Amino acid sequence: VMVGGVLRTDLPYFDVCVANLPYQISSPFVFKLLLHRPFFRCAVLMFQREFAQRLIAQPGDKLYCRLSINTQLLARVDHLMKVGKNN
Repeated sequence: VMVGGVLRTDLPYFDVCVANLPYQISSPFVFKLLLHRPFFRCAVLMFQREFAQRLIAQPGDKLYCRLSINTQLLARVDHLMKVGKNN
């Protein structure tokens, strides 16, 4: 279990990652996770809706960007569920 400062620390070996990330560090964390070696088996990450939409955007979508390309190149990305503000 890691709490706080995840961008400033070296990640140890892990097989599964579960995280609820603030918007400000979402992109840097995703890139850090994608560069982590050895590869992990699974990550379940909760992001703000706008950021999640960028991760799963397809070519031709207005949200398609460098983040979409790199994430989909290096990992399988799925939108699992929408979590409402009252949940």
